Amino acid sequence: MYKIIIADDHLIVTEGVTRIIQEIRTLEGEPFGDVIATVNSLDECQLKCQELQPDLLLLDVAMGDGDGIDCMKELRHAAPAMKILILTIYSEPAVVSRAIAAGADGYVVKTAGIEEFTLALRKVMDGDIYISKDARNQVKDHPYGLGNDSISLTRREKDVLGLLAKGYTMKEIASELCLSFETVHSYTKYLREKLHASNTASMVRIAIENHLI
Repeated sequence: MYKIIIADDHLIVTEGVTRIIQEIRTLEGEPFGDVIATVNSLDECQLKCQELQPDLLLLDVAMGDGDGIDCMKELRHAAPAMKILILTIYSEPAVVSRAIAAGADGYVVKTAGIEEFTLALRKVMDGDIYISKDARNQVKDHPYGLGNDSISLTRREKDVLGLLAKGYTMKEIASELCLSFETVHSYTKYLREKLHASNTASMVRIAIENHLI
């Protein structure tokens, strides 16, 4: 039975994923995995990985205290034998590509069904790289099938982008939207990646030109 840690700053996600994992069985009918810890920050995640040495980490990208992908090197160092499966809302090629390049063993979008999520767990623990259907649907012209010219923003990303266009600072946006500064910073980073922008000014210009705000 695999030891699993879930890193996500939304309680409803950690509880739901834990229940799903509890229902998964091996071909022999044994429990597939045991969720030995759930954490809601990257700092706590690193400590728990080092302490518990899990077989698998389910890691969100946009954590309250930073970027999960950016912390993967430190997490790997904490638990060298651990597999990392990204579990996130982001399906954009730029983000998926960055995760795989950083060494993720798999990438699942939270819109995936239980059957696909189960498949991803099995594939990753068998040593394969798994990218979920919603992310693969955007794949073109990339070593891992990543890349797409279409632009799609979440409601929260549109909120952040709209306030940036009005001249708000990230601190002001955090206060306005009741988010942490680190979360707003992560949203801004992903927006730049999605829009292929080098800075905030070019990001806002591209958004306006594409009628995103």
